Amino acid sequence: MSPYDEQVRAYLADCRKAAAELEARGSALDPKYHPSADGAVKMIPHRGDLAEAKAIREAFRDLAEQDGERRHAA
Repeated sequence: MSPYDEQVRAYLADCRKAAAELEARGSALDPKYHPSADGAVKMIPHRGDLAEAKAIREAFRDLAEQDGERRHAA
């Protein structure tokens, strides 16, 4: 379990919500960025610490796989 699991879950939920809202308006999230490991790093504060960014990416990969989310490796 990563200290970032809860924040990554929230990021994935925000992406699902935003995707639904945009789809209702005839638009879409840019799949290059959201949901993605890089997108999670951009949205979750980590003070620019490379080890923390790596931990966020790993948490994203683990949780996205568990949730069956489409994901983009970074």
